[in-house]
Amino acid sequence: MKKISMILLSFLVVVLLTGCSENKMEEKEQELVCTTTENEDGMNIEQVVSMTYKNDKLNHMTLSVKTAITDSTIKENWDMFKETMAKDNEEFNKDGVSLTVSVNDQNYEYNTTLDIDIPNASDEILKEQGFEGLKEDESTLEESKEAAEKDGATCEIK
Repeated sequence: MKKISMILLSFLVVVLLTGCSENKMEEKEQELVCTTTENEDGMNIEQVVSMTYKNDKLNHMTLSVKTAITDSTIKENWDMFKETMAKDNEEFNKDGVSLTVSVNDQNYEYNTTLDIDIPNASDEILKEQGFEGLKEDESTLEESKEAAEKDGATCEIK
């Protein structure tokens, strides 16, 4: 009887351990962060795209654009610059997508952050934001990294 109990106990331990390791593999999550910077027309612009992959499929994306004004003429017309930017960057939060804006008047910085929860984002809002077909994109993390680096971005997998 003890022999059967030990065999059953050993079997249960193997089943439990195997089950746990499979669940961990199912939840594999990695983040790809790509950055580009440019100095153009009196502005330093830094774009950071953070893409979270779950089981090598894009699940979440955040795009941050930080604009710092260096040109004195634009600084003199800062209020007009902010108004122009505000027309193209109205804050919202709907259908799995949000856009936030932060402004630093002292340092002449205008920053936007677009956050996309891909499984919950509606096709309509993705199209409005220029990301039509994002849900159907089958690019792996490595393929996305290679494409971004080819376009001049510096990328890191976290």
